[in-house]
Amino acid sequence: MALITRPNGDVLSGVNQNTSVGSFISFNGVRLATFKIIVANASGTAQDVRTEGQAGEVIEAIVSAVMTRATPSYMQIEDDTTGQISMLIEGEGGWEASTLQTAIRNLGAAVGSNSVDVSGSTVTDNGLKLA
Repeated sequence: MALITRPNGDVLSGVNQNTSVGSFISFNGVRLATFKIIVANASGTAQDVRTEGQAGEVIEAIVSAVMTRATPSYMQIEDDTTGQISMLIEGEGGWEASTLQTAIRNLGAAVGSNSVDVSGSTVTDNGLKLA
C-alpha cells in the first residue's frame, strides 16, 4: 500500500492547512488560494480583457500586482466580455479577496497601454472544484 507523506500532519488537521472538508488540502505544505477577478470600470461595467494579454497591457499589470506578495500558478482569462480572470495562487502571501481587490482598484482608471479602467474591479474567493 502506498503511503502519503504528511509534512504537515494529518490531512484535515495539519499545520498550515485548511481544516475543513470542502477546502483546499495541500499535501506538500504550500497554501493555495483561488480568486475570481472581474475587471470593471468605476461604474462597475465589466471590461473586455480578451485582447489585453500582451506586454504592457492590463493583465500584465494585474499579475504584477499579485506578484508583489505571491506567485500565480494558473490563470484563465474567460473568452467572453465578462472581464473575468480566474487565478490560482501558491503561497497566497497574505492575499485575501478584499486586499487583492483594493490592490487592483488602486491600479487606477488608465492601466496599461490601452488605458483600461480597473477602478471598479471586484475580487471573490469562490474556491476551486477539481472535478
